[in-house]
Amino acid sequence: MPHDADGRESILEVAAPLFAQKGYNGVSIRDIAQACGMTNAALYYHFKNKEDLYLAVLRRSHEQGMASVAQAAGSTGDLRTRLKQLVLRYGEVMCEQRQSFQTMRRDLAHIDDARAHKLLGEMRADFIRPIQQLIESGQSRGEIASGDARLWARLLHGMIIAMTFEGWRGRPARVTPARADAVVELFLEGAGARK
Repeated sequence: MPHDADGRESILEVAAPLFAQKGYNGVSIRDIAQACGMTNAALYYHFKNKEDLYLAVLRRSHEQGMASVAQAAGSTGDLRTRLKQLVLRYGEVMCEQRQSFQTMRRDLAHIDDARAHKLLGEMRADFIRPIQQLIESGQSRGEIASGDARLWARLLHGMIIAMTFEGWRGRPARVTPARADAVVELFLEGAGARK
């Protein structure tokens, strides 16, 4: 990796927890540069401004989570098994990054609207894509009925998000294999009573 890429990566490493702790408005370029042991000018060599740096931090965090989700999506087994692994890992990523997502939603109000919406749209599409691909794969192999795979992926995505919301009385949600199984079973079998 070239030296410049190393420097950029080091800045992102340092900036991520600062933004997470203090929020976008609570951190200055000077704070980040000092924490990195560099001058403001050196930081500006890598990032045009604080907004660019913040968006790079968000993108990096998202890419790390997506790599983990993609690995789960590429697992082996039948559709049910693969969906359970994907739901479990996606739920874990959501719970691990809960604070980041909450901070991001709050702080994106301070970012250029078009750039923030573009990033959010890309992130949403990235999360839906592996779910949709699994559904389409299951449809092509006859493991799931034909239908609008994108809609079904969005519905399953919504179930995963619901599973990761805070638990009863403000306790953090826990994503367990049993809960992932329940989500997949409900998705594949429906909630209606069997006759």
